[in-house]
Amino acid sequence: MGIGVRLKEFRISQNLSQNQFAEMLKISPKAYWNYENNERDIPSDILTNIVRLYGINLNWLFGESNDMLFNKDNIYEIGSKIKEYCYNIPVRGEISASCGYGVEIVDETQTATFSMSSRFIKDIGINPKFSEIIFARGDSMEPTIKGGDSLLVDLSRKEVYEGAIFCIRLNGQLYSKRLQQLSKSTINVISDNPKYENRKIDLKDESIDFEIIGEVRWWGRLAR
Repeated sequence: MGIGVRLKEFRISQNLSQNQFAEMLKISPKAYWNYENNERDIPSDILTNIVRLYGINLNWLFGESNDMLFNKDNIYEIGSKIKEYCYNIPVRGEISASCGYGVEIVDETQTATFSMSSRFIKDIGINPKFSEIIFARGDSMEPTIKGGDSLLVDLSRKEVYEGAIFCIRLNGQLYSKRLQQLSKSTINVISDNPKYENRKIDLKDESIDFEIIGEVRWWGRLAR
């Protein structure tokens, strides 16, 4: 079974016509027809777009796997088919996680994208489908994180473990803090800057609005 046949199988599974599929890939219907009918080889940039848009497992597309879509076990196995590919991580430029006394969430609009290679994504252990970049504000996490730093938050990672930094919502405001699980119902919110006191959160207290948004897996800043 050729790549084109499998591509057709996937397209039909998504209830898409050839024209619709071509439009999503931003190529002409004729070009797509050639790929689906094995008249031409599919360029690597088109394969990359298919992966980004639909999550096709290229090992399946090349006849080396039974899993049509990729999962945690096969997502990183496609490097031999494409030298390198990237995920576009959404950037929420109007959202700041406070490293201080808190900031309100005003606008969650995506303002940009930041492309990250699959290799880097594997190295830092994030789920790219549930990750986004926001920005730090304040000094409560210094010297680790400084105001203006970009924060890569994996929204699928919410389990508290020692030493990890999380983006949290507390009483309507967004923070970037270390968390420590003291008991099943008590979490210690910790600042790296010693001038800020830690705060214990009683999860059973219904008057407290608290949510773990996701784990901060990476941060960066401009060299100054």
